[in-house]
Amino acid sequence: MITIIATAMLSMAAMKGDPMDNARKAFNNCMIEVHNVAVAEKSAPNAFIKISDEACPTERAAYKAILVKSERSYGSSQAEAEKFAAEEIQMLVDSIVTSFNENVESGAKLTPEK
Repeated sequence: MITIIATAMLSMAAMKGDPMDNARKAFNNCMIEVHNVAVAEKSAPNAFIKISDEACPTERAAYKAILVKSERSYGSSQAEAEKFAAEEIQMLVDSIVTSFNENVESGAKLTPEK
């Protein structure tokens, strides 16, 4: 029993220091902030799509770089790794856009990850 608890604690500690997860979280939290500001301002959905495509360039670039590096370490070509990274980033952006469309009228805000 103690071994299971120790293993779980070590696993959680390792996840906290995971550079890829940290980069994803930084990008996601930045996008959440963009979402929350746009909801507060009641931005138009079409305007938010444009905003979200250009938002968080530093965090986006850091997340893309670490995704590409990771994929390359598994043997992917540069083009394959960049395609994968673009898809992962787009999924996150699409999720924020979907949330915005659901929240703009009610004013509901998203909570950043810890």
